[in-house]
This record gives sequence, structure tokens and C-alpha cells, in this order.
Amino acid sequence: MSSDRQELSIGTQLAAIHAYAEAHHMEVIRIYEDAAKSGLQISNREGMKRLLRDVLDEPRPFDVVLVYDVSRWGRFQDIDAAAYYEYTCRLHGAKVIYVQEAFGSDEEPMTALLKTLKRAMAAEYARDLGVKSRAGQDRAVHLGYQMGPLPCIGLTRVAIDRFGNRRPLARGQSKAMQSERIAWVPGPPTEVALTRRIFGMYADTNATIRGVARQLRAQGLVAQNGRPFTESRVHRLLRCEALAGNFVWGSERYTAAPAMKKRPATRANHVIEPVVSADLWKRVQDKLWTRRRLRRDKEQLIQVLRDRLAEHPELNALDLEALGLRSKKAYTNAFGSVSRALELAGRDPVAVRALHERRKLIGRKVGDRMTSDIANLLRQLGMDCRVHPRSRVLVLGETVKIRLQVLWPRTYRGVQRWHVLKSRRPIAHLVLLAQMDNSESAIRFVLLDPKEYRDTAPWLDEELPPYLEPIATGVELAQAVRVRLAGVMLPAIFSGGVETYAEPQVTANR
Repeated sequence: MSSDRQELSIGTQLAAIHAYAEAHHMEVIRIYEDAAKSGLQISNREGMKRLLRDVLDEPRPFDVVLVYDVSRWGRFQDIDAAAYYEYTCRLHGAKVIYVQEAFGSDEEPMTALLKTLKRAMAAEYARDLGVKSRAGQDRAVHLGYQMGPLPCIGLTRVAIDRFGNRRPLARGQSKAMQSERIAWVPGPPTEVALTRRIFGMYADTNATIRGVARQLRAQGLVAQNGRPFTESRVHRLLRCEALAGNFVWGSERYTAAPAMKKRPATRANHVIEPVVSADLWKRVQDKLWTRRRLRRDKEQLIQVLRDRLAEHPELNALDLEALGLRSKKAYTNAFGSVSRALELAGRDPVAVRALHERRKLIGRKVGDRMTSDIANLLRQLGMDCRVHPRSRVLVLGETVKIRLQVLWPRTYRGVQRWHVLKSRRPIAHLVLLAQMDNSESAIRFVLLDPKEYRDTAPWLDEELPPYLEPIATGVELAQAVRVRLAGVMLPAIFSGGVETYAEPQVTANR
């Protein structure tokens, strides 16, 4: 049975079967039941599958299968399915008897005709019930009542009785009566503000969904269930039309027959008080659509690269995301590698390789010089500091290591961005990021511990996110190091107070 209706409950069926067995001097030795299971398919009918397996056993544990009525095999849309399962029992020597049907002998033609008619009636009942249920569900959606899963962050539920009285529901709380309806309304102000902030972070910056999720985790923000924001959670949030005031339900529902197509989704616009404005919703969806065009053929992908190469002849794999292009994985899947795709688009690999080597040489010289300058500066401020001979690492007090990472700008349509080349486990106690300009000078520094380094966004804009504090002077750097290393061998690292020293600027200039 798929419901607890009294006339078809498990108890009612068992009472009728036991009464029939007693009247005909039979012993019931085994019971197979599927409580609260749909009869539209056999995949979730564990009791019926056990029955069919036992029928095939040698020796067979029973001689007769007692069934309440024909529809209990299942309301399969293909009526031959129910006939097949009955025939499987009879083929292996188990007689099938329907205790509530007035059938004659199995050999009579009228019995076969009545069984076929009953199976067709059971299938039609299920189909008609599905149509009526869907019509009622569609009507509830257009009235603004909940159908489907609980709302995402930014929305909460209220129960509405038949008189229109509203009662707020806590998360996980069910409605009190069957006659009540559930509606969605904007949630607490803090959740609404966070939802709008997430939409703004994605729409108004160059951040990706992964970058937004990483920034939210770095700031310690969590969803309404207390769990951290993941990439999939942010993606579902940005696509939830309920936040724009629209109900969309049923897009993943199927009809009873698995081979048939999906039912069209039920859509009801402007039935919920929106959480985000229509303009912000449109900007987010436009950006999602731009990044979601996954069915471009190879020629279209190459043409996009040709257009970008005309503006940036030195384009490489790292520039794809900075320029708003498709991901490296898309080009790798289509052409084997990004380098191969760029060659097909007309990039000169020899010239680009030479340019890359020159940049590496310049970057190495600037990084080494900057490391030496910072070490001298920290020594002037009273710290025991030296440069590690084999890496761009500052060693404080022979114990604490600070790794310097130089970030070079990449410009797209007049906007500069800096890529943070991530290392899963940086071999250092702290990581010092240096945001450079095109004249080989540092604009600012950012000091991070390993966890903050892993959680920070892979691309930094000219305006840092609020959870990152910029460092512009030597005193600020020394104070930041002191705070980060509080309690970690401070006497061996600091030989004096930083307040007694001047403020030399921290740059990469000679």
C-alpha cells in the first residue's frame, strides 16, 4: 500500500488473507509486505522482490500465494508487468489466489479477461490520481504555498490555517493540522542582509562561485543550518528563484512511466515577497548564464581566444579567468591543453615563451631584492631576521619562517587583479603577499597564517576584502608580525620595541 487508507491498510489485507486461509485449511507460513510504498514500480518494493526470489528457490517454501486483489501486485502503467509477475509464480509451481476477487478457474477465458480489465483499471486509477494530485499541487503553488524542499537562507516558513491566521514555524517544525498550508516569507534581517550581500559579491565583482564560497568561509559565515558555505550551496542560492519572488516547482518530477518525458515545471511569478531586487537578480543570472555556456563547439572556443589574442598577444592559461574567459578545464577537455588551444588560435609559442622567461627573470630579481630589503628593514626595527639561503623565506629568531609571495597585476578592461598562486601546505608559519604595480614597486602587503592563506580568494582586486588588512609601512609589518607570533619565542625574535624606530617605506625599489 502507498497510504494508510482504512480499506487498503496492511491490517485489513492481512485479516482477509488469514480468514481465507483458515476457511480453506491453509497455513500462512510467510508474509511479504510493502508498507507505504508506491505501486508504480518494483524498484522500491523489497517485499515483492523477496517473494519473487523465494518462488525461484528449490525446494519452493510454499505452494500458494494469497493476494488481497489484483491491484496489490502494483498499479503498473504497463499492465503486462503485473501479469508477468503473476505468471512467474505460476510458472514455478506456486498458485496465485486473489482472496477478494470473484474469479473462477484460471483456465476459464473469462477469468483472463477480468484480470486484464482489473489491471487496466488499476493503472488508470494511478494515472488519474496523479493528474488530479498534480492539478492540486499546481493550484497550491499559484496561491503561493510551499511545494517541495525547505527554503534556502533568506527565507523562512509560516503556517496559514483556513481562516488566514499565520503562525511562524521554526526550522524542522511541522504544521499542526493537515488543513494548514505553508508559505515562504523573508527570514530574519541578518539572513536577508547576508543573502543580498552574497548576490552582490557575485554580481558586482569578478569573483567566481568558488571564490565567493571561500571568502564566506574565511569570514566565518555559515548558512542557516550552521554549516559552512560550499561551492554547491552558493550555486543553489544564486539560482533560487524564490528569492526573486517566484515559485518554480516540479522541474525534476517524472510521470509514472520511466520512459516518458519530464513534466513541465510549474511556475508562479510574484507570489512571494522578494528578498533580492529584480535588477540584482538579473545581473546575477546574466553572469551565471555567461559562465554556463558549456555547449560551445571547438570552433567557437577557438574564436573567443582569437579575439582575446588580438588584444593580449601574450595571453596564457592564467589569464583565462582574469579575462572572463572559459575555464582552463574546458579548453583542456576540448584540445588536450590550454597551450594547444592557444597555438590553434594563432599565438606564437616561441615569442610567448621568451616573454615568459623574461618575466620570470625580472620576477626572481625583484623577489630576491624585496626579500633582502624586508629583512634589513625588520632588523632595523629590532628583530632577529635573516634570509634563508635557498628560498624566498625570512627566518625570525632561527625558528619562525615567513614566506614572501610576489603578486603581479593582470589588467582587463582597465581593472587590475592579482592572482594568489595557492600552495596547499605552505612551508612557513606565515605568508606575506606583496601586491605589485607595473613599475616593480609594492602597492601593499598582506600577512596571513596558513589557514587564512588557503581560504582567501584566488584573485585580489584593487580594493581588498574586509577580512584582509593591508600593510603599507615597516612599522605596520613589524606590529602585524608581533601580533601573529604572540607567545611564540618573542624574546628571541624582538630585541626592542618597534615604537622607537622610524617608518621606512616597504617597496621593491633599489
